[in-house]
Amino acid sequence: MTHGIEVQGRFQTQSGHTLPRSPLEEAIAGMEGAATRFSLDAINDAQTRASYAANIRRMSAQVRADMAAGRLNSQAGVEFCHELRNKIMAEHRKLTSVTGLAKAEQYKKTPPTLPQLFEKYAASKFGKSYDTLSVEQKKQIHYEVIESSGRDNAKFTKGTDRLRTMGKVGILVTAAFATYEILNADNKVKETARQGMILGGGAAGGILAGFGVSLICGPGAPVCAIAVVLGGSAIGGIAGSMAADSLDDELEEFSKWEVF
Repeated sequence: MTHGIEVQGRFQTQSGHTLPRSPLEEAIAGMEGAATRFSLDAINDAQTRASYAANIRRMSAQVRADMAAGRLNSQAGVEFCHELRNKIMAEHRKLTSVTGLAKAEQYKKTPPTLPQLFEKYAASKFGKSYDTLSVEQKKQIHYEVIESSGRDNAKFTKGTDRLRTMGKVGILVTAAFATYEILNADNKVKETARQGMILGGGAAGGILAGFGVSLICGPGAPVCAIAVVLGGSAIGGIAGSMAADSLDDELEEFSKWEVF
């Protein structure tokens, strides 16, 4: 036989909980941080790509001019051109963002060697191996390689130009969000400082996340690199927002100093 136990009394069946932070505010802060990092990287990469394209064109034109003037023969000219283009590429990749670098490495991790280029153009132009070509035919291949060394990948450059436009739009959208928050704040100076901390946190978070891309993603993995950097930027933006909230009293006092 089973005996029931009856307990009498008042019990709280519903209770309200106050979240320490608004999920919407965190989402906006994360978005602003990620957008800031993406925009800065996109604009930087487009400028870097434009510089690279201009430098390899100038290099190729100078080598061809030296050859036409008799200061270089075709063999010396093609060797110099190949070596200098690779150096120009390496230096510009140092200035590229980690996401842009991952995309570049996916397309071309290491440049082809000079013998590989000779074979490629010999097969394309004459349908033969480079070693079987005549002296005059080899000179034509040298000129082909020198001319191609000054050509940028139009498809790749168009993509970076499109990213630059998107980056500028991203800056405008982020600025619009920040401006809206400032204009609707009771204390506009305080909110301006808060928005600055969010945007700065996002940019810094993306940079810090970028340091770990090579370990997490490896070379030539742009999707992974973008996810890591944007994730770090979003976290940085949220961290900036949290830091601003923790310094609420200080920012309130700062707004009264009339330093602007």
